Amino acid sequence: MKGHLLCIPCSLRTAYDIATKATDDEELQKKVLIETLKWLGEDNNLMSMTPAMLHTHVFRLVQKITGNNDPFAHLKMESNRIALNLIPVLKSEFKKRDFGDAFKFAALGAICGNSIDFEVEGHQISLDDLERSLLGCLNSDLVLDDTPKLMKMLSKAKSVLYLLDNAGEIAFDKFFIKIIVENYPVKVLAAVKSGPILNDATMEDALQVRLDEVAEVIATGSDSIGLNIDECYKDFMKRLKEADIIIAKGQGYYESLTEIEHILRKPITYMLRAKCLVVAKSLNVPQGSNVVKIVNYDHLE
Repeated sequence: MKGHLLCIPCSLRTAYDIATKATDDEELQKKVLIETLKWLGEDNNLMSMTPAMLHTHVFRLVQKITGNNDPFAHLKMESNRIALNLIPVLKSEFKKRDFGDAFKFAALGAICGNSIDFEVEGHQISLDDLERSLLGCLNSDLVLDDTPKLMKMLSKAKSVLYLLDNAGEIAFDKFFIKIIVENYPVKVLAAVKSGPILNDATMEDALQVRLDEVAEVIATGSDSIGLNIDECYKDFMKRLKEADIIIAKGQGYYESLTEIEHILRKPITYMLRAKCLVVAKSLNVPQGSNVVKIVNYDHLE
């Protein structure tokens, strides 16, 4: 998914927001904005970049200027804590349903966790409001629903590479992965980022929610938003190639994997909340929609 003109002002707003999280020094914040404006004005290839690449560049610029390597550290830790406290709600609701509906509900829960995103234009969330927001999402539905296809694929597959998105969200992912491994003969590899990038999950976050109880947790080798295969570990790329199914969480993975679907040539399940207007238009759904969309469905032998 290529960038859109809206991604330019969004990148500048993101630069300011990350800078204010990284430092209270207004001179450094100003420097971040000036350097971002220079880059946006001088780079003629912006529209050939994915939104994930644009925001990765901005985040790294903030890191370099402010010296703060992880501006979202506190938000990630608290997001994990709050999300873990809501898992009993998922368990209770899951038990009330037959398996098909329960599986869909668990998938919805994983997508509602994708609401925990602090850097999307037009999407506002705070730690104080997080619990109410997540519970409200659980009462919504999937606008695009390929969960029946996913269930069929899981019954035929041996391995799943689950690309994790945000901290907090991963507690809901853990619940969904647990449902998968308890009901299908598959091994799940759960991939986290190798370094801080926005509020994306790292190994530290995965250990906080004990994700290793349900999956083998691996690192991509990259600290970029979405998937940048040029930065990934060779071992991760081997796992990517060997996986029967990819489950990709969040907008960043949707933005980046849509550019290489033809290279991967295997089923990809996009699971996200379309918080960004540009992403929503790409998916042809209303902004704020919950989505489970499968591509390359027929590639699973």
